[in-house]
Amino acid sequence: MNTVILTDSTSDIEKSVLDQLKVKVVALKVNFGEESFLDGIDLSKKEFFNKLAASSVNPTTSQPSPEDFLAVFNQRKQNGDEVVYIGISSVLSGTLQSARIAKEMCGYDGIYIVDSLVTTAGLELLVRVACQMRDAGDSAKHIAQKIEELVPKARIYAYVDTLKYLVRGGRLSKTAGAIGGALGIKPIITVADGAVLSIGTARGQKNTFEKLCSIVNDADIDTTKPMMLTFTENEENMHMLEMYMNENGVKYDWLYGEVGSVIGTHVGPGAAAVAYFVK
Repeated sequence: MNTVILTDSTSDIEKSVLDQLKVKVVALKVNFGEESFLDGIDLSKKEFFNKLAASSVNPTTSQPSPEDFLAVFNQRKQNGDEVVYIGISSVLSGTLQSARIAKEMCGYDGIYIVDSLVTTAGLELLVRVACQMRDAGDSAKHIAQKIEELVPKARIYAYVDTLKYLVRGGRLSKTAGAIGGALGIKPIITVADGAVLSIGTARGQKNTFEKLCSIVNDADIDTTKPMMLTFTENEENMHMLEMYMNENGVKYDWLYGEVGSVIGTHVGPGAAAVAYFVK
């Protein structure tokens, strides 16, 4: 009996890494007006940000249907495989509910569903740990239990480089956006209890790097598990953040990733983030 690790496209795991880790993905949809694209399949990250820059309004996103999950679950049931699905926070999306409905429709006990309570790089890190356990011979049930125990220890912190897309998405007023933009204000956000929260602001890039570096430096990081730096559209910002941390004594062996269309819709280009586990 094989154990299949399944996630959704908000994990933003690169195709080459998915193949290397042998991870399966169910895609969310990104909608530009009447045009609909499967995240990461019909639309690459580069293509998405090009379309986002050319669009006068924010695109919308939509979750997979229960039938999308059912197709995967039925195939694995037929093969006699067990499945561990680790998905985007149920607070941020109804994707997990679609998976739960599909499990009921499938009527198969070999399916385990884990609410990551995070997304993007935080979700990828949980998937990577699950793959390590699978490769070590752990059962699907045991993997799901251990990942659920690890969920509260996942951390992700990011800064938003431009307020434009928060304004367009209705998460920030035009007045606040205009003032903040003129002052070079960059919100610092995290995901806590499954929801995206602003934990402060910084003025200018150097101050932003200082605050993120301080957060990482103060954290009791579990260095036995993977850690990640990630970005939206502008990779240079991520490496500049890493360089700043290195110069200020915060040196870790980071993995690199790139945020895709679902989260990129809201934060826009130029953002950078750190993700890790605490002890």
